[in-house]
Amino acid sequence: MYVAVRLLGLGWYVIVCIVGGVLGGVWVDNRLGVTPLFTLMGVGLGLIVAAWGAYRLAAPLLTAPPTRKDNEE
Repeated sequence: MYVAVRLLGLGWYVIVCIVGGVLGGVWVDNRLGVTPLFTLMGVGLGLIVAAWGAYRLAAPLLTAPPTRKDNEE
């Protein structure tokens, strides 16, 4: 159960990072009147932050040996 909850949190983290980057980029584009520049930068930044965070969140799950309780579920 612990692994499933961690992976669910990982998915939400990735979604929030990417959508936040897009929305932030669109907001800056609308404020400055520049069409796709900051939206694309927001997408790129969101992807970078999401990848880094996903690695940090998934690394303990990949390196830790499974416990007996995890094998039973």
